[in-house]
Amino acid sequence: MDEEIKKKRKDGWIEAWFAIEALAIDKETTEAALKNHVEKLSNAKDTLVYETKFSEATRVENPLPNVKEGYSQIVEVKLFAKNIYAMINVVVLYGPSSIEILGPATKEAKLDELQSLCNLLSGLLHQFAAQGAGGIVISPGK
Repeated sequence: MDEEIKKKRKDGWIEAWFAIEALAIDKETTEAALKNHVEKLSNAKDTLVYETKFSEATRVENPLPNVKEGYSQIVEVKLFAKNIYAMINVVVLYGPSSIEILGPATKEAKLDELQSLCNLLSGLLHQFAAQGAGGIVISPGK
């Protein structure tokens, strides 16, 4: 794995640290869901997950309205994404609570990558709008 990490850094892949949290009403569900989520992330196209560190699932009182008790667990993930599009895609699909970009210091994007990224974000906004969770308000004359 060390050689693969060195190669990704040399090739300019984006290196990042994610913190991802799961919350469920029982400990087993929390742990299973987070483990499954990380396994899916590990299989994401154009990414390489090279380190995971799971915290202990902990009991939380009143984590959400009308939920008396739940269990929370956090996993720290270190990964590489091939390009900006791949990085934004895993952020959108896997919803980390916190992100730190570790490198490289600069990154250049090609026009087709920027276009794909804009289409990804536009599609996401349309999915939210279709579910009644928002959208773009257009008003005439302003």
